[in-house]
Amino acid sequence: MRLPDSEKSRIVLIGCSEYRSPELADVPGIKNNVSALSETFTNEITGIIAPKNCTTLLDPVDQSSVGELVTTAAEQAEDLLLIYYAGHGLLSSARHELFLSTVNTSPGLRLPFTGVDYSSIRDACMESRARTRVVILDCCYSGRAITGSLSTSESDAEFFNQVRVDGTYVLAASPGHGVAKANPGDRFTVFSGELLRILREGIPEGESLLTLNSIYKHLQISLRASGSPIPQQQITENSDVMALGRNSAVSHDGVSDRYAIVTPVIDEVTINPLSSGTFVDDVTLNVPKVPLTLAGRDELIRTKPPQWDYLLYASSLRLGMDSLSEKWARYEAGRSSKSRRMSVAQLCHYVDNSLDKIQKITSRIDECLSQELQDKAFEVSPDHADPELIKRMASELVGVYEDYMDWAMAIRGIVAPHRAARLIEMTALIADTPVRQVKDFINQYFSEIDALGDRYATGEAASISVNLTLEITVDNGILEAFLDERKRLN
Repeated sequence: MRLPDSEKSRIVLIGCSEYRSPELADVPGIKNNVSALSETFTNEITGIIAPKNCTTLLDPVDQSSVGELVTTAAEQAEDLLLIYYAGHGLLSSARHELFLSTVNTSPGLRLPFTGVDYSSIRDACMESRARTRVVILDCCYSGRAITGSLSTSESDAEFFNQVRVDGTYVLAASPGHGVAKANPGDRFTVFSGELLRILREGIPEGESLLTLNSIYKHLQISLRASGSPIPQQQITENSDVMALGRNSAVSHDGVSDRYAIVTPVIDEVTINPLSSGTFVDDVTLNVPKVPLTLAGRDELIRTKPPQWDYLLYASSLRLGMDSLSEKWARYEAGRSSKSRRMSVAQLCHYVDNSLDKIQKITSRIDECLSQELQDKAFEVSPDHADPELIKRMASELVGVYEDYMDWAMAIRGIVAPHRAARLIEMTALIADTPVRQVKDFINQYFSEIDALGDRYATGEAASISVNLTLEITVDNGILEAFLDERKRLN
C-alpha cells in the first residue's frame, strides 16, 4: 500500500461532454468530472501528482488527439500511469469491439472510423514501463445512447475480456448489463461524483491511504445504497494496492504508508445482535409487507407507515441480495471470477496473505451491526430514524456477503500446478460457512419483519420482539484440511 512517485507518474483525464451526432446525447456533467478530478489529483496538500504530470483533454474531436496524450503519458510514466475516460462507450456492430466516443463519433458503420478503439489504449498500457497502470471508465458499452445514460448491452465477462490489460487495474462505472447514470442537472455523473467524494472526504475508520481496493469497496456500498449501478473492477498482479490519495477522514500522525502483513485465521466470532425492538400493540397497527422494488422503498420512506424504519432495513437487505443472485449462482457452482497463473511457492504466499483479507471482511460485520450504529440509524422514535444511514447499514452487510464470495471465487481462479489443486479448494471453502451464515441471517431478518403485519393481525401477542444474532464460524474440518495441505506444500 503506497502513494505513487509524483515525478515518475502520469495521469491523463479525458472527457467528452458534447457530440455532433444526434444519436448521442450531450452529458454536461462530464466537464465538471474532468476539472474536479484534475484539481483533486494535483492539490498542493492532498494531491498525488505534480500539475505538470496531469494532463486533461475535454471534448476531443478525433482519435489522434486522444492517442497523442495517451501514448506520450505511457512512454513517460515509470511508476503510476492512470487513464480516465468519461463519455459514451459504444460497441462496433461487426465485432462488438469497444470504442470510446469523441465529439465527431458516429454510431453504426462509421464508428470504427470516428471513435477511439479501446484496444489502442490497451496496447499503450501494455507497452508502458509504468509499475502500476490504472484505467477508469465512466461509460457503458453498447450501441444505444439515451438521454441521461451511457447505455450498454454487453455482459461483464465479454466487456472485461476487452478491457483487461495484464498488470493493469480497470475500474468501470457499471456492470456490462447495466447503465452508467448521468442525472440531468447534477454537477457530476453519478459514478465520478461518488469517486470524487471518496477522494476528497476519505473513508471513516479506514486505512491511512485510499487504495484502489478500498475506493472500489466504498463505491460499491454507497452506489448500491442509492440504487445506482454497481461498479466493476478487474485486478491483475496486485495492482489494486496503489493509493490514489491520503485518507482525509483519519489522522495521519505517526502513520506509516506501509503495513505489516499478518495471517490470522478466523475461528468463531459472535456479532452484536441486531434488534428491531419491541413493538407494543397499544393500538391496531397495519404493518405493510417489505417493499421489493426501489420505487416501493422510496414510497415507504415518503409515507412512513408503522415500523417503516425496520421495513426499510429489510427492504434494502432484500434488494441488495437480489442484485447478487447471479453471483450467488456462480459461487454455488464453484465458478471463479478471474484467472492468474502461479507457482506453488507463489500460491502459498498468496494464500497466507489472503487469510488476513478474510479476517478484515469478518471484522466489518461488527462495524455495520454495532449497537452504536443501530442507535444512530433507528433512534428511539421512528420519526427521527435516518433513512440514508439505514440503507447504508444494509448495503454494508450485503457488501460483506459479496466480499466473501469474491474472496472465494478469486482463490478458485488461480491456475497452479495440479498438486496444489486441493489447497486452492480448501482455501476457498474457508469462506463457505461464513457466507452462508450471513445469507441465512439476512433471509431470517427479512422473513421476521415481513411477517410483522400477519402477527399483529392474528393477535399473536400484546408485544412482538425481534432480536437476531449473527455468529460467524469456520468449519473445523475445512480448516484442518487447509492447514494440512498448506503444511504439505511448504
